[in-house]
Amino acid sequence: TRFAPVKTCGDLLALRSDAYVLTKDKRIELAPERKGVPPTIKLDDGYKFVDQLDEAFPHGAPSLIKCKKLVVEGPVVFDKGVVIKGSVVIKNASGKALRLPKGVYEDRTVDGKPLYDGAAMKASPTCSLQ
Repeated sequence: TRFAPVKTCGDLLALRSDAYVLTKDKRIELAPERKGVPPTIKLDDGYKFVDQLDEAFPHGAPSLIKCKKLVVEGPVVFDKGVVIKGSVVIKNASGKALRLPKGVYEDRTVDGKPLYDGAAMKASPTCSLQ
């Protein structure tokens, strides 16, 4: 079993996802479907601290079991039910939070427009990408 160091919030996000499993003897290991290869997670500097990570993933980590690589640039808030497959890049250069709605994102770049700021996020949970 390979040791999974947690040095960045990207590492922590992967560890919190379904890419890892808890064994009967309480060890955390890569899911067998990963075949020994963890997902590569690159988060920009807006996700250096755990509280910033928790704000971006208020419903927990997205499904990363079939993720090869995830890159997040700019402020993004992930809805519950987001599934990442293959290599996905999510870009938001606006500085305002982009809501990533529930769905499967596979081998693509999402370059979205902000739908609301942090305060409006709680007031408008049904926004979607345009």
